[in-house]
Amino acid sequence: MKKRLFTSHLILVLCGLVIAFLVSIDSKTAVQNPGSKGSFTKCTYTSNLSDSGYSSAMVYYPCERSSGPFPATTLTGGYTNTYSDMSWIADHVVTHGFIVIGMTPNNNLGNNSQWTTAHKAGIAKLKSENTRSASPIYGIVDTANLQVMGYSKGGGGALLAAASLGTQLQSTQAFAPYMDGSYNLSGIRADTICYTGTSDSIASPSKVVDMYNSLPDSIERTLGYFNGFSHLTWINSGSSSYHNQALVYITSWMKYYLDGDAGYETYLYGAEHEDHMDANWFDDYAHNEDTGGGGGCSF
Repeated sequence: MKKRLFTSHLILVLCGLVIAFLVSIDSKTAVQNPGSKGSFTKCTYTSNLSDSGYSSAMVYYPCERSSGPFPATTLTGGYTNTYSDMSWIADHVVTHGFIVIGMTPNNNLGNNSQWTTAHKAGIAKLKSENTRSASPIYGIVDTANLQVMGYSKGGGGALLAAASLGTQLQSTQAFAPYMDGSYNLSGIRADTICYTGTSDSIASPSKVVDMYNSLPDSIERTLGYFNGFSHLTWINSGSSSYHNQALVYITSWMKYYLDGDAGYETYLYGAEHEDHMDANWFDDYAHNEDTGGGGGCSF
């Protein structure tokens, strides 16, 4: 009798160890390196995307439609840019399971309002494409998890669009955001990250810090103040080494705040992030705290 009890106990212990091992393996493989291409393949289309809110657009989506629905985001460049100038971001995040609508505003030599209008039109287009039966993304847009993101005037436009759209969005990302004049971001209800760089002489880092500080306290808000990034780092022709750094955070932010994958928190605030701090990626990195800019990590 004692032998049977011992044997049963041993089997239970071994089963527990096997389960723990499998869970450990699963947790390690579930989180893909956000700086590398993900497991999805890229499909795109431009047909039937005409809209009065922008001049042209392209939708990037995972070819593996059956794995949807997927969270979705807008994406714009800045002054003089077309959506193709930001394809390095769209090409990457789509492989991690996101839908992207890249847009060129009606006047890419205009002010922030042009990009704000484009972002709002892009969100509306994602929703309408989700219900258009002939659309390649019909039924696969997770309309409860939408984001706006953009660069320079498109980054400022993304913040302004987020302030206007309120609870329609879950996330906002602003790359070196530029504002033409005064602004009010109190209406933002989406978790938001602002990025800047020490070598940016166009969208002044101090002004980006001011935008970050003006975000509502009620949201999750983060400032990524990269070492070495210039204003032009954020377009296709920017440094590929800096692009990889940016993609780690752009993708991790989307996986954590838009897709709800807690495994990516380590890249934003945990051990992986600490490694990047030690590698001198950042001049400053703030989370939910006011900052004057400079002086290292303050989350």
